[in-house]
Amino acid sequence: MEESSDVEPTGPTFLALLSACTHAGLVEQGKTLFLKMQQYNVKPSLKHYSCLVDLLSRSGNLEEAEATVMSMPFSPDGAIWGTMLSSCMTHEEYEMGIRMAELAVGSDPGNDGYYIMLANMYSAAGKWEEAERARERMKESGVGKKAGHSVVY
Repeated sequence: MEESSDVEPTGPTFLALLSACTHAGLVEQGKTLFLKMQQYNVKPSLKHYSCLVDLLSRSGNLEEAEATVMSMPFSPDGAIWGTMLSSCMTHEEYEMGIRMAELAVGSDPGNDGYYIMLANMYSAAGKWEEAERARERMKESGVGKKAGHSVVY
């Protein structure tokens, strides 16, 4: 696109490319594309950051993903917290997962999933008392575990 036409990529173009890099495991190319957005005066949105965090965390670059989350000009949303928490569990990075889950709970104390992930992280790390305290915090906050539902008919 850059070499064959005068058309410049837009925010949605970069979003599609970052998503493709994420699903193909092209970490370095995705990071390069994210940085290249500035060259085209495209300001990264929360969705662009979400793709970058997903790319980094899926590939096991959790420290870089955490640094990205902490330096974003936006507050992380549920997609970013979910990505970080599931990747921490997948890659057995329980201490980082506990940190991320605590931040997630602080950002949305009404989200039952964050408390559950926090308790699961503590349990996976062998911190049984802390896991029980996380469950108690959830109850004390008045947050109940929501029943699962399906959108399949």
